[in-house]
Amino acid sequence: MSRHRQAGWDIGTVPSELTGALAAITASMVESPDNATVLHLVTKVGSGLLGATSTGVLLSRADGGLMVVAASDETVQFLESLQTGIDQGPCVDCITSSTLITSPDLAADQPRWPDFVPAALAAGYRSAVAVPMRLDGEAMGGFNLLFDTGVTLQQWQLELAQVVADLAVLALVQERSERRSERFVESSVAALNDRAQFGQAIGFVAGTLGIDPGAARAAILAYTAAHGGVLRKVTGAITDGSLEPADVVGPGDQDLLA
Repeated sequence: MSRHRQAGWDIGTVPSELTGALAAITASMVESPDNATVLHLVTKVGSGLLGATSTGVLLSRADGGLMVVAASDETVQFLESLQTGIDQGPCVDCITSSTLITSPDLAADQPRWPDFVPAALAAGYRSAVAVPMRLDGEAMGGFNLLFDTGVTLQQWQLELAQVVADLAVLALVQERSERRSERFVESSVAALNDRAQFGQAIGFVAGTLGIDPGAARAAILAYTAAHGGVLRKVTGAITDGSLEPADVVGPGDQDLLA
């Protein structure tokens, strides 16, 4: 039985392996381990929780190329290196496009990756999933999952893989120096300022439109989510007058003004 099948869970349950793995990665963000530890955790989650036969991680180099920084075994180490050499494969594509790439049947995707697929099939792999590791909206690397059977991951599994990749990026970019404590204090002050600004924006919207503060808060959050914005920028625009309170309340929320 493949690891993918072994990793099946009942709907509605949260296995201890999942909470333990996520806890280990998040803990690494505050305990300052070396990057190798973080990457090892990522490959371990891919093989254990997501049932991949092999896992690997590619990261972008300063010169624009790619490098293999983690691999669960020598076989996938070779295939990841091959992708960097021929600039072809699911992980390369996921980094280039900054999107998740799935291949439930590698053989069928040979026209897409004519040099990579024969090597992957010869190594015993039949399907693949590549997850972008994004920072500031751009992929800085890719988390590659390879399976020895044809596999189509469920949506929750794809989302879990993306969560793991995102947490890994956060752990890798954490500052490991005395400045960490100073930056934490700075962030705390910024958070307090953001909270105060949010409160001012709520009061301004509520007072201007004559609505309940709770409704004003909900309207601001809904506006931010609907416009893909940043809450700090939205509340700042409200308080400095560049965003009118009436514009915050959408057409479907006009009942709030009654």
